Amino acid sequence: MPQLINRKKIYFYIFIFLFLTTITNYNFLNNIKENFLIKEIDIKSSSEFIKDKISLELNYLDNQNIFLLEKKTIFNKLSNISYIENISIIINYPSKLIVKATKTNLVAITYIGQKKYYIGQNGKFINSETIVANETLPIIFGKFKITEYLDLIRILDQYFIDNQNINKFFFHKNKRWDIYFKNNIILKLPNNNIGKALNIYKKYVNSNKISFNTVIDLRIPGRLILKNG
Repeated sequence: MPQLINRKKIYFYIFIFLFLTTITNYNFLNNIKENFLIKEIDIKSSSEFIKDKISLELNYLDNQNIFLLEKKTIFNKLSNISYIENISIIINYPSKLIVKATKTNLVAITYIGQKKYYIGQNGKFINSETIVANETLPIIFGKFKITEYLDLIRILDQYFIDNQNINKFFFHKNKRWDIYFKNNIILKLPNNNIGKALNIYKKYVNSNKISFNTVIDLRIPGRLILKNG
Protein backbone atom coordinates (compact mmCIF):
# COMPACT_ATOMS: atom_id res chain seq x y z
CA MET A 1 0.00 0.00 0.00
CA PRO A 2 2.73 2.60 0.85
CA GLN A 3 4.37 1.86 -2.49
CA LEU A 4 1.13 2.72 -4.30
CA ILE A 5 0.84 5.98 -2.36
CA ASN A 6 4.42 6.93 -3.19
CA ARG A 7 3.79 6.26 -6.87
CA LYS A 8 0.67 8.46 -6.78
CA LYS A 9 2.70 11.23 -5.18
CA ILE A 10 5.34 10.97 -7.87
CA TYR A 11 2.71 11.20 -10.59
CA PHE A 12 1.15 14.18 -8.86
CA TYR A 13 4.45 16.02 -8.60
CA ILE A 14 5.24 15.29 -12.22
CA PHE A 15 1.86 16.69 -13.23
CA ILE A 16 2.39 19.83 -11.16
CA PHE A 17 5.87 20.29 -12.61
CA LEU A 18 4.66 19.94 -16.19
CA PHE A 19 1.75 22.26 -15.53
CA LEU A 20 3.91 24.96 -14.02
CA THR A 21 6.55 24.55 -16.71
CA THR A 22 3.92 24.93 -19.43
CA ILE A 23 2.57 28.10 -17.83
CA THR A 24 6.08 29.46 -17.42
CA ASN A 25 7.01 28.67 -21.03
CA TYR A 26 3.76 30.18 -22.25
CA ASN A 27 4.38 33.37 -20.30
CA PHE A 28 7.98 33.44 -21.47
CA LEU A 29 6.99 33.10 -25.12
CA ASN A 30 4.33 35.76 -24.74
CA ASN A 31 6.89 38.02 -23.14
CA ILE A 32 9.23 37.54 -26.10
CA LYS A 33 6.40 38.12 -28.53
CA GLU A 34 5.35 41.37 -26.85
CA ASN A 35 8.78 42.83 -26.13
CA PHE A 36 10.66 41.91 -29.30
CA LEU A 37 8.35 43.40 -31.89
CA ILE A 38 9.65 46.07 -34.28
CA LYS A 39 8.48 49.37 -32.89
CA GLU A 40 10.75 51.71 -34.84
CA ILE A 41 12.30 51.78 -38.31
CA ASP A 42 14.95 54.50 -38.37
CA ILE A 43 15.81 55.45 -41.97
CA LYS A 44 18.98 57.47 -42.41
CA SER A 45 19.41 59.29 -45.72
CA SER A 46 20.10 62.85 -46.83
CA SER A 47 17.10 62.62 -49.18
CA GLU A 48 13.59 62.91 -47.79
CA PHE A 49 12.34 61.36 -51.03
CA ILE A 50 14.42 58.24 -50.39
CA LYS A 51 13.31 58.11 -46.75
CA ASP A 52 9.68 58.15 -47.81
CA LYS A 53 10.23 55.47 -50.46
CA ILE A 54 12.07 53.12 -48.09
CA SER A 55 9.48 53.70 -45.37
CA LEU A 56 6.74 52.73 -47.81
CA GLU A 57 8.63 49.57 -48.83
CA LEU A 58 9.24 48.46 -45.25
CA ASN A 59 5.98 49.37 -43.54
CA TYR A 60 5.02 45.68 -43.60
CA LEU A 61 7.66 45.08 -40.91
CA ASP A 62 5.82 47.05 -38.24
CA ASN A 63 5.12 44.89 -35.19
CA GLN A 64 6.85 41.86 -36.64
CA ASN A 65 9.09 39.78 -34.39
CA ILE A 66 12.62 41.12 -34.70
CA PHE A 67 14.10 37.61 -34.30
CA LEU A 68 12.37 36.51 -37.48
CA LEU A 69 13.92 39.24 -39.67
CA GLU A 70 16.22 38.22 -42.49
CA LYS A 71 18.59 40.95 -43.64
CA LYS A 72 18.94 39.34 -47.06
CA THR A 73 15.19 39.58 -47.69
CA ILE A 74 15.12 43.25 -46.70
CA PHE A 75 18.23 44.01 -48.75
CA ASN A 76 16.76 42.34 -51.84
CA LYS A 77 13.57 44.32 -51.46
CA LEU A 78 15.42 47.63 -51.17
CA SER A 79 17.72 46.73 -54.06
CA ASN A 80 14.67 46.93 -56.31
CA ILE A 81 14.68 50.69 -55.74
CA SER A 82 16.84 51.55 -58.73
CA TYR A 83 18.05 54.98 -57.60
CA ILE A 84 19.63 54.08 -54.25
CA GLU A 85 22.93 52.46 -53.29
CA ASN A 86 25.16 51.83 -50.26
CA ILE A 87 22.36 50.03 -48.43
CA SER A 88 23.10 49.15 -44.82
CA ILE A 89 20.74 47.26 -42.49
CA ILE A 90 21.28 47.13 -38.73
CA ILE A 91 19.05 45.16 -36.34
CA ASN A 92 19.09 46.94 -32.99
CA TYR A 93 17.52 44.66 -30.37
CA PRO A 94 15.01 44.56 -28.86
CA SER A 95 12.72 46.53 -31.22
CA LYS A 96 14.53 48.82 -33.67
CA LEU A 97 15.61 48.51 -37.30
CA ILE A 98 18.12 50.97 -38.74
CA VAL A 99 18.38 51.38 -42.51
CA LYS A 100 20.95 53.54 -44.29
CA ALA A 101 20.98 54.34 -48.01
CA THR A 102 22.16 57.04 -50.38
CA LYS A 103 20.91 58.30 -53.72
CA THR A 104 23.09 57.08 -56.55
CA ASN A 105 24.78 59.67 -58.75
CA LEU A 106 23.17 60.05 -62.17
CA VAL A 107 25.81 59.94 -64.91
CA ALA A 108 23.91 59.93 -68.21
CA ILE A 109 20.59 59.72 -70.04
CA THR A 110 19.50 57.13 -72.57
CA TYR A 111 16.31 56.02 -74.30
CA ILE A 112 14.99 52.47 -74.34
CA GLY A 113 11.88 51.79 -76.37
CA GLN A 114 11.32 55.56 -76.66
CA LYS A 115 11.27 55.89 -72.88
CA LYS A 116 13.74 58.07 -71.03
CA TYR A 117 16.06 56.46 -68.49
CA TYR A 118 18.82 57.77 -66.30
CA ILE A 119 21.95 55.76 -65.79
CA GLY A 120 23.04 55.48 -62.17
CA GLN A 121 26.53 55.12 -60.80
CA ASN A 122 25.11 52.02 -59.12
CA GLY A 123 24.93 50.32 -62.52
CA LYS A 124 21.17 50.49 -63.00
CA PHE A 125 18.76 51.97 -65.52
CA ILE A 126 16.43 54.36 -63.69
CA ASN A 127 13.04 55.18 -65.16
CA SER A 128 12.84 58.97 -65.42
CA GLU A 129 9.28 58.85 -64.09
CA THR A 130 10.47 57.55 -60.71
CA ILE A 131 12.89 60.35 -59.84
CA VAL A 132 13.34 64.09 -60.32
CA ALA A 133 16.72 65.15 -61.68
CA ASN A 134 18.01 68.63 -62.40
CA GLU A 135 21.49 67.67 -63.58
CA THR A 136 22.65 68.39 -67.11
CA LEU A 137 23.74 64.98 -68.30
CA PRO A 138 25.16 63.58 -71.54
CA ILE A 139 22.91 61.44 -73.72
CA ILE A 140 23.96 57.96 -74.84
CA PHE A 141 22.80 56.52 -78.16
CA GLY A 142 23.09 52.88 -79.16
CA LYS A 143 22.63 49.56 -77.40
CA PHE A 144 25.12 49.12 -74.59
CA LYS A 145 25.59 47.59 -71.17
CA ILE A 146 25.89 50.00 -68.27
CA THR A 147 29.16 48.35 -67.27
CA GLU A 148 30.58 49.24 -70.70
CA TYR A 149 29.71 52.89 -70.18
CA LEU A 150 30.98 53.01 -66.58
CA ASP A 151 34.24 51.40 -67.71
CA LEU A 152 34.60 54.12 -70.35
CA ILE A 153 33.97 56.88 -67.80
CA ARG A 154 36.63 55.45 -65.49
CA ILE A 155 39.15 55.53 -68.34
CA LEU A 156 38.19 59.10 -69.26
CA ASP A 157 38.68 60.14 -65.63
CA GLN A 158 42.16 58.61 -65.64
CA TYR A 159 43.07 60.92 -68.52
CA PHE A 160 41.32 63.94 -66.97
CA ILE A 161 38.66 64.20 -69.65
CA ASP A 162 35.75 65.94 -67.93
CA ASN A 163 32.39 64.29 -68.46
CA GLN A 164 30.80 67.73 -67.96
CA ASN A 165 32.20 68.86 -71.31
CA ILE A 166 30.53 66.03 -73.21
CA ASN A 167 27.16 66.37 -74.93
CA LYS A 168 26.60 62.81 -76.04
CA PHE A 169 28.05 59.37 -76.62
CA PHE A 170 27.37 56.98 -79.46
CA PHE A 171 27.99 53.27 -78.97
CA HIS A 172 28.48 51.31 -82.18
CA LYS A 173 27.58 47.69 -82.81
CA ASN A 174 31.28 46.80 -82.97
CA LYS A 175 31.64 47.93 -79.32
CA ARG A 176 33.25 51.26 -80.17
CA TRP A 177 32.51 54.70 -78.74
CA ASP A 178 32.25 58.13 -80.35
CA ILE A 179 32.34 61.10 -77.98
CA TYR A 180 30.70 64.42 -78.89
CA PHE A 181 32.03 67.41 -76.94
CA LYS A 182 30.17 70.66 -76.35
CA ASN A 183 32.66 72.56 -78.54
CA ASN A 184 31.63 70.36 -81.51
CA ILE A 185 34.78 68.24 -81.38
CA ILE A 186 34.14 64.56 -82.04
CA LEU A 187 36.46 61.89 -80.68
CA LYS A 188 36.32 58.51 -82.39
CA LEU A 189 37.72 55.82 -80.12
CA PRO A 190 38.90 52.32 -81.05
CA ASN A 191 37.14 49.27 -79.65
CA ASN A 192 40.37 48.09 -77.99
CA ASN A 193 43.22 49.77 -76.08
CA ILE A 194 41.23 52.92 -75.37
CA GLY A 195 43.79 54.05 -72.80
CA LYS A 196 46.62 54.03 -75.33
CA ALA A 197 44.49 55.96 -77.82
CA LEU A 198 43.59 58.58 -75.20
CA ASN A 199 47.25 58.93 -74.25
CA ILE A 200 48.04 59.87 -77.88
CA TYR A 201 45.09 62.28 -77.85
CA LYS A 202 46.16 64.00 -74.62
CA LYS A 203 49.74 64.44 -75.83
CA TYR A 204 48.47 66.01 -79.03
CA VAL A 205 45.98 68.44 -77.45
CA ASN A 206 48.56 69.51 -74.84
CA SER A 207 50.87 70.75 -77.61
CA ASN A 208 48.38 71.75 -80.31
CA LYS A 209 45.27 73.88 -80.44
CA ILE A 210 42.30 72.07 -81.93
CA SER A 211 39.65 74.18 -83.63
CA PHE A 212 35.93 73.67 -83.29
CA ASN A 213 34.10 71.27 -85.63
CA THR A 214 37.01 68.84 -85.75
CA VAL A 215 36.82 65.06 -85.86
CA ILE A 216 39.69 63.33 -84.07
CA ASP A 217 39.97 59.76 -85.29
CA LEU A 218 41.85 57.35 -83.04
CA ARG A 219 40.56 54.11 -84.53
CA ILE A 220 43.87 53.14 -86.14
CA PRO A 221 46.34 51.92 -83.47
CA GLY A 222 49.13 54.42 -82.80
CA ARG A 223 47.68 57.11 -85.06
CA LEU A 224 45.68 60.32 -84.66
CA ILE A 225 43.85 61.63 -87.75
CA LEU A 226 42.21 65.05 -87.87
CA LYS A 227 39.25 65.82 -90.10
CA ASN A 228 37.00 68.85 -90.48
CA GLY A 229 33.61 68.21 -88.98
